[in-house]
Amino acid sequence: MRIAVLFNLRRDLGAHGDTGAAATLEAEYDTAETVEAVLGAVRAAGHQAVAVEINGGCMQELARARPDLAFNLAEGIAAEGREAQAPAVCDILGIPYTGSRVLTLALCLDKAMTKRVLRQEAIPTAAFTVVAPGESARAEGLRFPLFVKPVGEGSSMGVSPASLISEPEGLEPQVQAVHRTYGEPALVEEFLTGREFTVGILGNDRPQILPVTEIDYAEVPPGYPAVYSYQFKKEWDADRFYPCPAEVDPDLGARLEDLALRTYRAVRCLDVGRVDLRLDGAGVPHVLEINPLPGLAPGFSDLPRQAARAGMSYDLLVARILEHAMRRHGLLS
Repeated sequence: MRIAVLFNLRRDLGAHGDTGAAATLEAEYDTAETVEAVLGAVRAAGHQAVAVEINGGCMQELARARPDLAFNLAEGIAAEGREAQAPAVCDILGIPYTGSRVLTLALCLDKAMTKRVLRQEAIPTAAFTVVAPGESARAEGLRFPLFVKPVGEGSSMGVSPASLISEPEGLEPQVQAVHRTYGEPALVEEFLTGREFTVGILGNDRPQILPVTEIDYAEVPPGYPAVYSYQFKKEWDADRFYPCPAEVDPDLGARLEDLALRTYRAVRCLDVGRVDLRLDGAGVPHVLEINPLPGLAPGFSDLPRQAARAGMSYDLLVARILEHAMRRHGLLS
């Protein structure tokens, strides 16, 4: 088949070692190395591959490419629900694609709306409120410590040690910092103080749950809080910070997998996804968020690491995502 790989390319990100807000503005975008890795995996699976960057001219370029299927990596361009842009273009052109549909991608980028869906499905998630730009911070009914982050960003954008608020006087400055930097509402939620995990899932009718990964904060420098920030991802990327399979007892492991799968189904994920969870002080797992468009950076992103622990090479991981999409679209028996 002829496969179009859809992407947004990261440029000049943190060129001078900056790990602050400016450095994370394109954190979700893929590097040229990741795009080439996916193109190579598509070709290794026996298909033709063409790269199409999602920008103002992508509809015409994609129409000219005339692919049988699109492999979607694209995060979209600077707008609410931007992760739904590439699938929407494919829908307009009648091109089938890998991964979740427009509604799921738009929903899951909005962390507050996702949490409302989880509550409706009786899936545990931390208590929260949303503070829109122009409003003052509030925390009625919420217990400190709190955590503040942009409501509509991924890849730990807007997440840093400053996001963890221990005292009431620290809340307003951090909420206003989110408003200034990202021009969007701030999500204020109760901080879950227990262990943190992420669970990758592949497939549709009978989803495959990949080995659970723990985010291990034990070896970070003294004084750095248990916050999965962009800085953490960039500076502490060795395997020892991401034990996989995580060392958990069978009961906890089963609960993590069950919650991840229930979340995957609740938001109608397709083909692939990754669910982030954290334990509260009593050891009860809660869902932080779900990523229906998980990163595929070789040797860096969580999903390829988990696939490797399941005995799956990078090329095979990409091929499996393709196969799930092809079967779903009736392109493969």
